[in-house]
Amino acid sequence: MHLPQDWVSLLGQLDRQVSSERLSPDTAALPELMKSYDVPGVSISVGHLGGQVWAAGFGVLAGGTSTPVTPGTAFAACSISKHVAAFGALLLVQAGVLDLDADIGEYLTSWHLPGRDGRQGVTVRQLLAHTAGLSDTWYRGYPADRAPSLLQVLDGSGTTTTPPVRPTLLPGSRFRYSGSHYSVLQQLMVDVTGTPFEDLLRALVLEPLAMADSSFDQQFPHRRPEQVAHGHHGGGTRVPGGWRTQPELAAAGLWSTPTDLLRLDLEIARAVSGGSKLLGRDLATQMWTPQFPGGSYGLGTELNDQVGRRRFGHTGLNVGYTCFSYVWPDSGTAVAAMTNSEDGWELLVSIRAAADRRYATTRTTPAPLADVTGRYVLHDDHPIDIAVTDGQLTFAAAAQQPVVLAADPDGRYRHPELDLEVRFLRTDDKPYVLELRQEGVTQTARPATGHLE
Repeated sequence: MHLPQDWVSLLGQLDRQVSSERLSPDTAALPELMKSYDVPGVSISVGHLGGQVWAAGFGVLAGGTSTPVTPGTAFAACSISKHVAAFGALLLVQAGVLDLDADIGEYLTSWHLPGRDGRQGVTVRQLLAHTAGLSDTWYRGYPADRAPSLLQVLDGSGTTTTPPVRPTLLPGSRFRYSGSHYSVLQQLMVDVTGTPFEDLLRALVLEPLAMADSSFDQQFPHRRPEQVAHGHHGGGTRVPGGWRTQPELAAAGLWSTPTDLLRLDLEIARAVSGGSKLLGRDLATQMWTPQFPGGSYGLGTELNDQVGRRRFGHTGLNVGYTCFSYVWPDSGTAVAAMTNSEDGWELLVSIRAAADRRYATTRTTPAPLADVTGRYVLHDDHPIDIAVTDGQLTFAAAAQQPVVLAADPDGRYRHPELDLEVRFLRTDDKPYVLELRQEGVTQTARPATGHLE
């Protein structure tokens, strides 16, 4: 595995127009994109289950300065904090300290969720999965001398700028992403262990995974100012004071580096395959399982489980920062990238697309034509008929005339004039499924009767 050579090349040709796994002609090198989006600094790390790691920093700690970003530069990990906190919570579940499906009222002692009389209970699982129906909240942080306590955040008191945490939807009724779920989780974990959250997560997660450049302690960046990237608003304006304090540690308070973040995702990948010394396979698998039907969020984890494009991890946006950390389990590779700019997301999307093309796209050999002919059905009962005419594969949607598809060497079929791409994929001895991509959107169609005639 040649990580440096791969990524030097990939970062020299990033796609400005990310819409599919195919690279568009409109490309630019990373420094050009940083300039276009006024992103002062970027840090990237790529790691493999085999132990290989490549990391690099680009740009500077703060606009108008010359101190370079290095692989050891810490950034705000934003909502990736939830991913790390969830891993810690599941370790407590594994130890029997918490029960995923217990009412949170069994654990909270210093604060209680108001307005629950006669209502359905909220569970630990629902907090982790953002299905508890709590207040819709995004945490913007505070100047260090004005930061409230977590209890004040929960109550909406003191200098808190967000509404109090309250039940606003029926628990379990739907997914609604909100930092308030993880603020309650943070207080619950503190109450049940009697340990400050930053110390608890250091002992549970950070130290066992050798995440030495990471901390939930909000004094962490102040103790190493020359190794911390300063946050920037859109357009390159620096955040006053360099960064903000986040009392909502579990939701948005982690400081970290890309190399530390990918250690976690690789460990979860090991756990899913039964190879982790920290977390068991069952709980790790639940992290990667949608907790709401048809959803794309597990337990503290963002999910993309499309056939051939499996990717798991988390993204983040705080005032002044953007980031992502993902693992592509089919290739055993994790990539994390962090920026010190609110405008960094467009750049990060280009980096993630490069990683998708490198690690998430399954190369397939052409399926035997006789094995894939027949009728397939999309999720909305839309039929697709695949046939062979004069030795060529034809595609016919409902009430449409068949069109001939041309085979690519990598096992895909395309229409030379339409935005239409088809692949046939199978697992073990199961029937083939049809993967249809148009306008950057991928859908899966399955055999109409469970098998092909």
